[in-house]
Amino acid sequence: MSAMRTLMSLRGRVALVATVTVAAVLLLVGAVSLTSFADRERDRVDDGLMARPAPDLARALGAGPESPDSAPTRPGQNPAGTVTGPDGQGGDFGPPVLRPAGEYVRLISGGEVIRSVDAPADLPAPEEPGLRTLSAGGSSYRSLSRQVGPDAMIEIGLDLSEAEARITELRDRLIVIGLAGVLLVAALSWWLAGLALRPLGALRDAAGRVSGTDDLSTRIDPGRSPAEIEELTESINAMLARLEISAAETGEALEATRRFAGDAGHELRTPMTALQTNLGAVRRNPDLDSAERAVALEQMERDAARMMRMLGTLQTLARGDSAAALPRERVELTALAGAAVESARGRHPDIRWDFDVPSREIEVEGWPDGLRAMIDNLLENAARHGRPEGEVTVALSEQGDSVLLIVDDDGDGVPPDQRDRIFGRFERGDAIAADGSGLGLSLVRQQARLHGGEVTVDESPSGGARFRISLRKSGSG
Repeated sequence: MSAMRTLMSLRGRVALVATVTVAAVLLLVGAVSLTSFADRERDRVDDGLMARPAPDLARALGAGPESPDSAPTRPGQNPAGTVTGPDGQGGDFGPPVLRPAGEYVRLISGGEVIRSVDAPADLPAPEEPGLRTLSAGGSSYRSLSRQVGPDAMIEIGLDLSEAEARITELRDRLIVIGLAGVLLVAALSWWLAGLALRPLGALRDAAGRVSGTDDLSTRIDPGRSPAEIEELTESINAMLARLEISAAETGEALEATRRFAGDAGHELRTPMTALQTNLGAVRRNPDLDSAERAVALEQMERDAARMMRMLGTLQTLARGDSAAALPRERVELTALAGAAVESARGRHPDIRWDFDVPSREIEVEGWPDGLRAMIDNLLENAARHGRPEGEVTVALSEQGDSVLLIVDDDGDGVPPDQRDRIFGRFERGDAIAADGSGLGLSLVRQQARLHGGEVTVDESPSGGARFRISLRKSGSG
């Protein structure tokens, strides 16, 4: 792994953020500490300067309260001790204890230095009393000027080299300690980040093992992991569960598609073969008598109608399989079912149709063509499998948030062991007529489920089959 990739990893980012944060804190603490120490050093120098007695220094330099020249001269000494005056001559100045190392004293009158003791050359004279910092000869000095007469000031100053050396030493120590602390924090952050992210690494390895297998039923065990890792593991397991369901549904859909294509070819082959045979017979026998020709043409018409019905049902089933693309609107089910019953009465005039509906309109949200195909196929199934010249009862009602459609016939009914199988595609019950496609009831179940309901079959009061469909009403959850 390259250095840049390591740095951009989660572990590297955590360690980098921790290191930068600690470095910023150490820099701030160091700056505050150094500034505070420098202020204390300056205050210590200022306190030392202010503690020196100005009158004693003035008298030692030969100045008094009245005049810079009024101080008496002690026997055996120049007026200022070791003093440098305007003529450049010097002498002794008091006991050494009065002058700590690096300290100087100057007497100023009229803005000019009259006398000085150990003062560096080229040091500017103060213009007014007070504390100030001066520079001369590459060194810094801190001085205090005091008024000692009408036109005289005494200045005492101290070389700041010693104080600056202590500040510099502290700064260097802080830099060394800070750098060592940053390096230590970087190493500890890297180690602790790796320790904290170890469960995430284990989760990555487990996810890698799952991705390397076709078995989507495998789940990741979070073990004794932090709460965040457990939540992430639960999310991954939920995603795997959804993928497993999706893969299973996709597999089932592919298998159903293969079976559907094979069965459709098989089912269409029979009427196509019959149609081809009859056409060939008519073509090869131009002298066929009118009665036989009429029978052949009628059979061809039935075969063509059967194929058209089957193709229409296949088209509706295919559109139902892509339910998300279906147009949906409010459908008045009472009128729709009434129209379907009237159409079935026209196709089967020998059947007595009983239609029982409430006085008010019943609305559902759905695909009108699919709902009509569902009812048509249910009525066609009842007409075909009921008694000849029998009775079919259609009832429509409301039950809470559902709409209930019941179709009863008086035929032989559906045996209990076949009541679920008959809803499969191209499946026929034992008592179903041979000319059926085996798709009608499959379409009925598909459309019922697409509209939030289900279809069941049991025994009708007359001993035949009762098909019961529940649909979700318009506006209900």
